[in-house]
Amino acid sequence: MKFTAKRISVITIGPILLVGMVAGGFLVGMQRHFHPSAPQPPYPPAANALDAQRQDIRYFRQLIALDRSFAPTNRAETIRKLDALEALGTVLDRPHFRVSLMQIDALADNGHSRVENDPGAAPLELPVRVAAFSDGLYIMRATEINADLLGSRVTAIDGDSIDAVMTKLEQLRGGTSQWRRLHASQYLALQDLLYGIDVTSDVQHSNWTVETPFGATITRRLDAYAPPASEPAVSVNRWLSSEPLSGMMRQWRAVEPDHPLPIALTDFDKAFRSLPLPGTCIHFVQLKSNADEGGQSIKEFLSSTESHLRQVKPCYVILDLRYDGGGDFTNTYGFARDLPRLIPASGKIIVLTGPATFSAGISTAAFVKHAGQRRVVILGEPVGDRMQFFSEGGRACLPNYPLCVAYETGKHDYQYACTDWSVCFWLNYFYQFRVKSLEPDNIIALSFKLWRAGVDPVLDRAISLATESTRR
Repeated sequence: MKFTAKRISVITIGPILLVGMVAGGFLVGMQRHFHPSAPQPPYPPAANALDAQRQDIRYFRQLIALDRSFAPTNRAETIRKLDALEALGTVLDRPHFRVSLMQIDALADNGHSRVENDPGAAPLELPVRVAAFSDGLYIMRATEINADLLGSRVTAIDGDSIDAVMTKLEQLRGGTSQWRRLHASQYLALQDLLYGIDVTSDVQHSNWTVETPFGATITRRLDAYAPPASEPAVSVNRWLSSEPLSGMMRQWRAVEPDHPLPIALTDFDKAFRSLPLPGTCIHFVQLKSNADEGGQSIKEFLSSTESHLRQVKPCYVILDLRYDGGGDFTNTYGFARDLPRLIPASGKIIVLTGPATFSAGISTAAFVKHAGQRRVVILGEPVGDRMQFFSEGGRACLPNYPLCVAYETGKHDYQYACTDWSVCFWLNYFYQFRVKSLEPDNIIALSFKLWRAGVDPVLDRAISLATESTRR
């Protein structure tokens, strides 16, 4: 049989076109199923404040109905609470209304599901920034007038113990206890939330009681302010570094450690870093995101890092994911898969995790654990979510109150096979991996005392493990 060039080209191109059409259909179907657009609010202009409140509640119902992370019993409780909220004959002030919706949304018990402010409507904030340590919550930044509070441990707010306050604030976000606590430490500086959850009785100020580094007890009235647009919105982890933060006004001061910051907390605004640890054969890689950040391309970074590791063959790699809040897990899959082959067979990969290791940051830890198996050691604190969680989805804002709802639609299961394709995220089929657990082999927490001494106990333990092994 003779084949003309034209016939050969048709035979060759036909399957390629078919594959392309199937792939395109798959992507379109996945987009529609896991990133559904929110319905447009079908309401006329509100007749009054109560009508506006009820419109917002009705639209909120529609948005969280798109969220597939609610268990049936929690969904029923959500409906019951929304019915009661809509039946109110009085108008809630904005802080109490916001808190009510956050508490309802938190019933999903899913770390990604959330209610947040529209970017153009930042809430009132307090002139301090707080970070959580194993030995308490400490003031890490303060305006100049409150600089004497730096390094103080917070003990109470408006007469409520800090433990009681944190317990209340942890109701405003779903997920694991460590994830809720991380967000609660950020909520401490939001005066409208303190007022809306009835910690304080005045929306304009709260009274904080602290124990200073010198052992004195101080109660200080902190007045709320409206942050300027130039003030950056950053993760609460940023306050672990005393380095200047671009955009923060000059009157802000940071608590300074008694010794230089450890490596993991320097250049904190740099999303990706790769460097050899001086005096060792260990290579340190740090990811704070799984997407391009601050002008850095994650794909270029990982490509250059992989090339470098192939050349130098370090004895150990320490992969610091403690501040990796997520992004696109497909960006790190190839690097994580190949990482065990970039070091000698006798070497190991030490992965550092913590409560802020989240979403695609968790995916990256799981990729490495799956690829390296027993050659992977995990140190630090548990990651910020469970091995099964919902993400993907979309986001929409209420018609009257400038609040937005992130609804989650795609299930990720890194422990067991996910087979319900009505909820299991389809893309995971092409990135199959399973891990029994991401629990740390050694749980190591950071205290404020160690932070102030310039000590990073997690990284220090990783270095110790690596150097002890290479000496054998």
